[in-house]
Amino acid sequence: MTSRDAFIAAHRFGLGPKSGELERIAPDPKGWLSAQVGKTGVPGDVEASMPSEKITRTLAGAASPDRQKTRRILREQAQSEVNAMLAHRIGSENPFAERMVLFWINHFNVSASRGLTTALQPSYEREAIRPHVSGRFADLLYAVLTHPAMIEYLDNNNSLGPNSPVGQRRPVKINENLARETLELYSLGVNGGYTQQDIIELAKILTGWSFPGPNVFRAEKTFRKRFPNMEFEKREGHAAFYRLIHEPGPKTVLGKTYRGEPGSELRAVVEDLAAHPSTARFLSTKLARHFVSDTPSENVIAKLSSVYLQSGGDLKVLQAALIELPEAWEEPLPKAKSPYEFLVAGMRAMGPGEINHKHISQGLMQMGQQLHKAPSPQGWPDTEDVWFAPARLLRRVEVAQLLAKRYGRDRNPDLFLEQTIGPVAGDEIRRVVRGAPSGADAIAFILASREFQRR
Repeated sequence: MTSRDAFIAAHRFGLGPKSGELERIAPDPKGWLSAQVGKTGVPGDVEASMPSEKITRTLAGAASPDRQKTRRILREQAQSEVNAMLAHRIGSENPFAERMVLFWINHFNVSASRGLTTALQPSYEREAIRPHVSGRFADLLYAVLTHPAMIEYLDNNNSLGPNSPVGQRRPVKINENLARETLELYSLGVNGGYTQQDIIELAKILTGWSFPGPNVFRAEKTFRKRFPNMEFEKREGHAAFYRLIHEPGPKTVLGKTYRGEPGSELRAVVEDLAAHPSTARFLSTKLARHFVSDTPSENVIAKLSSVYLQSGGDLKVLQAALIELPEAWEEPLPKAKSPYEFLVAGMRAMGPGEINHKHISQGLMQMGQQLHKAPSPQGWPDTEDVWFAPARLLRRVEVAQLLAKRYGRDRNPDLFLEQTIGPVAGDEIRRVVRGAPSGADAIAFILASREFQRR
């Protein structure tokens, strides 16, 4: 038998144990997790598709008759990388690092609801999320806000300053979507102390951050003739800033006025948002909800907030604090696994083998979680009441049966139980497994059990 702490490390912090992993974790569960902190770089076993800059330029430059074909090719390339990333998570030796990547992808959700966001989804994870998951939150927030995927998803490519050089020549307007979600969902939180005027002012700061497309091309056409000495496109990593469509002048957000060089204003306001106590509390609440319980105590939130503020928003330090949080180790099964977490955990438990991505996608749809298609910028919920609704529980049982039938026929049920849920398995699930009519049925019972469906 292995320790309960090993179970918590593998299921709550990780993505579910692989064969024999609980035994390997048992001597030092916290050490196993700590060794993974910072290992969130782009996996070597995943072949990257196009970088975001090339995707946007390829699509923008495609002639009208070829645009649909180009979109299809880009979507297929993106899907190939998404499939490879799923396979990587199933086999990963750093599942805690992968969980942190998934947490921040969901926090900064970009749904593949449009042709361009679908094509950009892998590059968004690769360019904006992974490099910063164990760095400063300010750098992560800045990378997300300036990435073409987020700009497209929340329409910042259609946000043009009325007093910009382009705005003075034709009617344009500022789009507030990205600014609103930045304050409400990504930093301060809905009760973080901002006003509608703060949203408007931040939206002004965000004008000019875009990517090659119709608005940019029209601006360039105007720019070349009227402003020959002005820099048209300023590239910074994977981001692009276009001064010609940026709203000029000072902007005031949360009582502070920003008068910097156009383009640098965003970096300054992001630093201030990241350092704000409301941001510390909002992020700490979400992390506590993810790793401790659906209703974390004020004490837990305060502990994490203090670590965040004292470290200057260092996410690596915050991960270490999560590992050392006593409350995260008190209860073995306080959280519901999302459908994606359940499927990944099931596949990790089954061991190496061919992955049928079509069946995985169908299973996720049945359980109510389409991959990369959360219904709103809020991302997927992280509470039991959503994922364990009666109809969805029935679908989970059906998916457990399909997984067991396809991948579990040759498994030893008793060994499988010990290697997945052994430390917390109750008498009831052990009795059910012993009385199962077949090995596949026994595996299905384990996968559908309360012990496996929770973390």
